[in-house]
Amino acid sequence: MGRGTNGRFRSCCGAVLRRLRKDLLLVLLIVGVIIGFAVGAAVNESVNAIKDPEKKATAIMLIGFPGELFMNMLKLLILPLIVASMITALATLDSKATGRIGRRTVIYYLGTMLMAVLLGIVLVVAIRPGERSRPEDSEEPPPTRPYRGLDSLLDLLR
Repeated sequence: MGRGTNGRFRSCCGAVLRRLRKDLLLVLLIVGVIIGFAVGAAVNESVNAIKDPEKKATAIMLIGFPGELFMNMLKLLILPLIVASMITALATLDSKATGRIGRRTVIYYLGTMLMAVLLGIVLVVAIRPGERSRPEDSEEPPPTRPYRGLDSLLDLLR
């Protein structure tokens, strides 16, 4: 009886390991989320305890930098994936249907772009962003942030 249980245990573990190897990307993604949550929870108190605003901003920027890089990489992937999937879908259609769909797509794209541009122009003229934030006849220049080499280094990677 002990051998049968041991054999079933090995078989079950082997099946689980095969499944984990098959879905390795999903497993690594879940592990990354858990590690990110743990690091964020562990660092939260110590970052909030920093009194100097400059040091606090630097710590927050360094902690958020990997996430910012990840989001930029995702943005770089989205457009090529959409274009490739559209080309693949259009390649499977016949030429008559492709012409109608292509025409409708171009008209839809140009129409939404025109509406977005008009809405943007109307809102900029109506709201006038940045006009109220200008200092009224102020003689002293606005405060500037000091140059930091860390900002330049991280900007190279962004």
